[in-house]
Amino acid sequence: MAQAVLSDFETQVWSPAKSLVGVLVVVLGALSLSWAAAINGQAFIHPDTVGYTRGPDVAISKLFGPRFTTEWAQKKEGAKAVAAVAAPGHAATAEDQEVLGGRSIYYGVLAYLGALVGGFWLTVFVQGLAVALLVEIALRGLSLFSLPSYAGVMALLSVATAAPFFVAFVMPDIWAGVAIGALATVFALSRRLSWPDVALLGAMTIFAALAHSSVVPVIAAMLLAAIVLWLVMRGIPFDPRPGLVIGALALVVAAAGGMAFSAMVKHTVGKPPVNPPFLTARVIADGTGVRYLHERCAGKPFAVCQYANRLPMDVDHFLWGTTDKDGVFQTVSADQRRALSDQDARFAASVAAAYPVSQALASLRNAALQTVDVDLSDFDYKPSLRAGFAGILPAGAYAAQQQTRAFNEGWPIGALSLLQAAAAIAALALIGVYAVRPMRGSAAIEPSAALTLAILVLLGVLANGVECGALSTLYGRYQARVVWLLPLAAAFLTMTRARAGALRP
Repeated sequence: MAQAVLSDFETQVWSPAKSLVGVLVVVLGALSLSWAAAINGQAFIHPDTVGYTRGPDVAISKLFGPRFTTEWAQKKEGAKAVAAVAAPGHAATAEDQEVLGGRSIYYGVLAYLGALVGGFWLTVFVQGLAVALLVEIALRGLSLFSLPSYAGVMALLSVATAAPFFVAFVMPDIWAGVAIGALATVFALSRRLSWPDVALLGAMTIFAALAHSSVVPVIAAMLLAAIVLWLVMRGIPFDPRPGLVIGALALVVAAAGGMAFSAMVKHTVGKPPVNPPFLTARVIADGTGVRYLHERCAGKPFAVCQYANRLPMDVDHFLWGTTDKDGVFQTVSADQRRALSDQDARFAASVAAAYPVSQALASLRNAALQTVDVDLSDFDYKPSLRAGFAGILPAGAYAAQQQTRAFNEGWPIGALSLLQAAAAIAALALIGVYAVRPMRGSAAIEPSAALTLAILVLLGVLANGVECGALSTLYGRYQARVVWLLPLAAAFLTMTRARAGALRP
């Protein structure tokens, strides 16, 4: 009886929907995830932050006047600004009427609001709030309502994972992890959640799909994985329908959002945006694309054939190199950039069809390497990056960044990367042990729900590594942005098993 009363009391105090105390606790959780920004002295930024922030800044200033304009609207987009200095004869200019795709204007609104308020602190808080709410909803869905449990999980995320760094990063990276965690929670726990909880998790998933195109294939992979898991785990209470609806809706909204942005750009400048040819760059870096150019370009109307003498070249140099010796996409005319963009998927498909075994092996190798790469070097600004910031950041933002720990390479990146990797490995080991040694009897229901969630999280993390490795450049940040979910899932499993064991008669 006393235990039931205590449980009711915790539910009343804990649930944000029922108590201001609960709201305060979640807000404090979001703030606890902002410690990296606080110690750094400012949010972490990337050259692409300029593009994300500037897009909505310019649009809003045109719609509502200069009153709402920030200093970010006065600068060129990062990559183009650097290219214009390095290769003025070939680089994109305002006269080209060209808008570079690949940077979501929807995430840009969140970045712009952070810049408008000052210092991106609002952006950091919103990103931390998404993670804090995800944890809170999952704990309630698993019947873990206590304040200590929430505090313990948030402490784990804050200390043993890189989540605080991605929360503090003015890039859409954190939303990839939020999408995986939110969708996994809906799939595993929808029967235990209220409709506002499911709606909130759905909103997070949809925004994540809009925030970056790389999230879309991960969501699609999770939908397929959930269906397979449901067919295999028929004895576990697991209703895939809400998750399938939310995932499908996220995919539809992301596609509609992309078309709306393209239509807006075409209406404004007369031409749709130009998307960087990531697939072309990937097969070029794999060697199969270079082989195709040398063996099969005759009679093929691919624009990239004209630049075979510059290759081989890695992904970053192909896309962002600024001279004829170390780049392609940024060094050619606007018409050629558009041709490279329009032919991107067709060229990559032609290469894969010509050399299926070689390309498959290269893609598998890239996927494996990307999946285990969790480097955090982006959070210490190297000399080349600092020099780039001087040319692309507004004066006020550059002055603020010069005072940060990251600008002065003051973070122990090696130790942080090692800690994150160790936490992920330990989490994988725990999940594996719990999967092969499930609890038996009536007390096993809670761990089964947590195990379902953990398996879906793991599959989402793997899908992220496979997609990024196979379709883009190998970059530690791409996988580091989601591995914080593994210790979180392992913590849920450990807590639910402990609770079920304590309640077992």
